[in-house]
Amino acid sequence: MRAFFLLMLASASISSAQTYTEQLGLRVNAGLSANTHSGSVSTTAPLIDCGELTTGFGIGPVVSLGLELPFSQKIGLGIELGLVDRSGSFSRTNTYLMRDPGTGQDVTLSTDLVFAPRVNYIEFAPSVIIPVLGTMQHRRLGIALAPRVGLPIAKSFEQRETVISPDNAVFIVDGVRTQERILSTGQLLSPSTMIVGASASIESFIQISDRLALVPRVSADMIFTSLVADATWNTFGIRGEIGLRLSSGKTVQPPVEAPPPPPVIVERQQEPIRYAQPRIALTVRRIGGEIVTGNELRATAPIVNAVFFDSASSEIPLTYRRSRDGSVISTDAVAAHAWVMTRIASIVADNPNARVILEGATSGGATEPEGIALAQRRAEAVRRTLTEMGVPASVITTKASVLPRAASNNDFALGREENRRVDIVVQNAPLQQWVSSQEFAVFQSKLDVRTVYAGGNPAERPATMSVQINGRDSVIPNVDGTSELSVDVALARNATTATLAIVASAGGTITTVDTTINVADLPQRRITLRTDRFQAILRFDYNSNDLSDNDKSLLRQLVEQIPDGSTIIIEGSADILGSDERNRALSQQRAASTEAFMRSASSKNLTFRTGTLADRFSDATPQGRFLNRNIHVRVLTP
Repeated sequence: MRAFFLLMLASASISSAQTYTEQLGLRVNAGLSANTHSGSVSTTAPLIDCGELTTGFGIGPVVSLGLELPFSQKIGLGIELGLVDRSGSFSRTNTYLMRDPGTGQDVTLSTDLVFAPRVNYIEFAPSVIIPVLGTMQHRRLGIALAPRVGLPIAKSFEQRETVISPDNAVFIVDGVRTQERILSTGQLLSPSTMIVGASASIESFIQISDRLALVPRVSADMIFTSLVADATWNTFGIRGEIGLRLSSGKTVQPPVEAPPPPPVIVERQQEPIRYAQPRIALTVRRIGGEIVTGNELRATAPIVNAVFFDSASSEIPLTYRRSRDGSVISTDAVAAHAWVMTRIASIVADNPNARVILEGATSGGATEPEGIALAQRRAEAVRRTLTEMGVPASVITTKASVLPRAASNNDFALGREENRRVDIVVQNAPLQQWVSSQEFAVFQSKLDVRTVYAGGNPAERPATMSVQINGRDSVIPNVDGTSELSVDVALARNATTATLAIVASAGGTITTVDTTINVADLPQRRITLRTDRFQAILRFDYNSNDLSDNDKSLLRQLVEQIPDGSTIIIEGSADILGSDERNRALSQQRAASTEAFMRSASSKNLTFRTGTLADRFSDATPQGRFLNRNIHVRVLTP
């Protein structure tokens, strides 16, 4: 009981409704009633050999409906009408002296005699409600005192007897051996037409919303009158219930007071805070270093030998380079496509026997109905540009077709975009020198780089510092401190010094320090073949895993260059056209085809690892999707 009382106090919600006035509370309750009985009830029913029955106990359900009328926030009147089960069981032990028919000896028979009356009442209880903590609408703790009046609606009974000992004793009822028998059933002889009592309750609210609450309640019922008219039969009950209470009332808006006049604000001119200009102090100290020389395996960037056109247009897009102006080709393979015609012109200039075939095509009659005529104009546009770059017109042949020889899927918009192109076929000249071994020399070292950021607005102080050494970026996790950074600087042949350009930047502030290091006296280390920066890319036609003759030539170059015992990593890739399942299968097939050819082209002891490529070129452009139809080859030397 104490735990239940504390739970009600702890779980109750505190709420205030300053503008809401409750007029009526509606509630429904349900629970259990535990009843004790006392008196002498042997004559209240047609019992058989009952003897004296004085005490009993029972538990039954209770339900009720109620209204609450608040007189104020601190007192109110409640009215409840409910059904209460006040049934119980009276029992006594009887003993009989009997003869055991099996042994012929006298034995004592003990039985449990139970009188179980069923008494249910419709009970009416007007009450006075007093909130001890909180208000009538939000009672954290409340008590209620009420008289009770009950009218009986069920007044039956059952009398039964059960053998206690000996264990083998039985009753014989209608020829059936049993250890329990029903002695009598029926109606109480003289039930009281009305019972009168009083109740005291304690309860608490658990707010679900401002107007709806769960109400756990514990009540004590003392019945003053006997339950029967011809005997003394007193009862006392404890009820445990949970109720759902709905508050009904009206909301009164409080009067709106006129706002006070605005305060008079006297503005005082404040001097702006002047911060010192932010600056970065940068100091560098070398930890050590060495010169590493040897041969390095390199692969040239792949070339997408096609010029792509806008829909229904034969004008070469402005993104393509149209002159051999000596500009540096981008190291990004997708961006390098802008130099495709200048690269073709350079290949022809270096190979006098080279021949160029320009194959113009469209995306089909549904989207480009001009067909062959449009394809021919596209080929002629590329021919004019190449001749302007110095390619002799005599070595150029043009062709035209509605769709390219290796067409992309015209069912996709991206496929149609790829088919609007001129393919450039170069004969009698290598399209790219894919693999080469070059002599290299690098200065490798570790540097202690210390940065200190000072000045500026403290609220705008940057959190990190970026340090760049000869173009290689590193991010330092704080602006003040010392970090150890790696240096790998390429050296010219017979160089005696290495120049480091170190740039520190943070929050828009930049500091540069150039330092020259004497490398002539540094220790030297030579390696046979460096492959850690080698990555070669080989392209495939759309939806194909067949190696072209040019592809096979390039793969032969690779297996000739690498030493025995090397590990070759081959990773296949595909574009985004088609299903993911098909593209994964095509990627694996391309890697497998490449491995099979390389095994057949070399007698060296090589280890192969194949897979699908995680890093991809952007699929936003046709040249990016062409480049994604590839395999990437890397080499690990023993």
